[in-house]
Amino acid sequence: MNRKIKLTTSLIWQYFNQQLFYQYSVWNFRHFWYLYQITLFRRCWEQEYTQESKNHY
Repeated sequence: MNRKIKLTTSLIWQYFNQQLFYQYSVWNFRHFWYLYQITLFRRCWEQEYTQESKNHY
């Protein structure tokens, strides 16, 4: 439960701390949630990949 609260607050914090009038700001929350999930997946994927590559060398 604690992890869900941290993820939710992190998501909300990132949403409200977007730069105003920035080219890549997303003000539709559903679209922001979709992009957030993609970036989170990419970060986890890259982290897993780097850990595997360090183990093989």
